[in-house]
Amino acid sequence: MLKELRIDGAQREDRDSGPPRWVLGLLAGVAVLALAGGGAWWLHASSRPVAVQTVTARANGQGPSADAVLQATGYVTARRMATVSAQITGTLTEVLIDEGFKVRKGQVLARLDDTGLKAGLAAAEAQVRSAEANVAQLRAQLAQAQADARRQTELAASGMTTHQAQELAATSVKTVGAQLEAALRQIDAVQAQARQARVNFDYATVRAPFDGVVTARAAQVGEIISPLSAGGGFTRTGVGTIVDMESLEVNVDVNEAYIAQVKPDMPCEAVLDAYPDWRIPAHVLAVIPSA
Repeated sequence: MLKELRIDGAQREDRDSGPPRWVLGLLAGVAVLALAGGGAWWLHASSRPVAVQTVTARANGQGPSADAVLQATGYVTARRMATVSAQITGTLTEVLIDEGFKVRKGQVLARLDDTGLKAGLAAAEAQVRSAEANVAQLRAQLAQAQADARRQTELAASGMTTHQAQELAATSVKTVGAQLEAALRQIDAVQAQARQARVNFDYATVRAPFDGVVTARAAQVGEIISPLSAGGGFTRTGVGTIVDMESLEVNVDVNEAYIAQVKPDMPCEAVLDAYPDWRIPAHVLAVIPSA
């Protein structure tokens, strides 16, 4: 800094146009003393640990803050952000979002072509109804077989029928009962298939996973989207990107010499370049000790 006080010969003014040489010498001496005193104070202060009480994080900022002990420059990011996609491969028939839209959890964002899925769901539900009808028929047959078995038992006790007829009636009851049990297991199976078909059908509707704001729309009506990248780059892997504005944070880089002074939950203040008069109260979430 002392070297910056030197004036080159080419920049010196004529003696007659400026103050006397002794005045300049006196001013230079005062400046040197002031700088020396400031340097001594700075050396004395720097020998003590830096007491970091406030961290001012500037989003790509330039100007220093008057009351900040430690400053760091960073960027505003979102801790909770998701690129929403469908869980199946299909063709988009509706896209109901655009950049800047506010969405709620569960809100419909897009729909895929569900013609085949709807037909599969209808077939599964028809199988359930058929199995239920079969169960009802077998229950009626079982009731009739049980009634016949009781009559044969009464007739056998009075000697009006043969023992063989009584055994045939009892066997008929067991047979219909076994058929009914198999039908009940069958209805469980077709109901599970119907639930799977209903889940696949619901996959054709893309919904918001959480409340947020749409920051990007990645697909248009008529495009094919898939949860996996396929087709040589012609298949979209997402409908759009949603950001939870309640999870915003500022990621900053702190010099290694001061990182030990920053602690979690320490109060800090964020100032954005776009709104220099808006001081946002915040606190330190975490310190990531990476080089």
